[in-house]
Amino acid sequence: MLEKIRSAFFKKNLRRALTTHKRQRKSHTLESARTISILFDATLAKHKDETLEFAQNLEKKGKKVSLLGYVKDKQPPTGLTFDFFFQKELTWIGVPKSEKALAFIKERPDLLLCFNPADEAPLAWLAAQAQAAMKIGFMTDYSNDFDMILEIPAEKGIRYFTEQLHQYLDKIVLSAK
Repeated sequence: MLEKIRSAFFKKNLRRALTTHKRQRKSHTLESARTISILFDATLAKHKDETLEFAQNLEKKGKKVSLLGYVKDKQPPTGLTFDFFFQKELTWIGVPKSEKALAFIKERPDLLLCFNPADEAPLAWLAAQAQAAMKIGFMTDYSNDFDMILEIPAEKGIRYFTEQLHQYLDKIVLSAK
């Protein structure tokens, strides 16, 4: 019962935040974006490893990549090499309140990628609040303002999502302005 109330408050606050949220939208590809922010679920080792591999490949291509992972655990994990937040750093309705999360949404990257296959509410909140020029994410049950949504079967994972991302973004032809 309490979880349903929390979820209802979260969804209401998210919809309200989205109605007042303004950002400068601009289309980007993985080639045209100079700065890329990646929000991801770092709870499962497979998702974490695939995301870090993707980020390293982007950095090798000269992209400035910032990462923020969410660990669905009440204790802070140890040994992680990227910025993260965890359950104790959420408000009672599930809104992130950590300094790292708040700093992440103030960034203005060219492209935001939200790797949220489990549809975690804190990641949905941060993706909605982000000031990125273009936002891309998984299909979600939460209100969002993604510019592109990819529906990926749950068993396929992050690597398949990134393959699809390359396929679709490579088809975008940017106009010279």
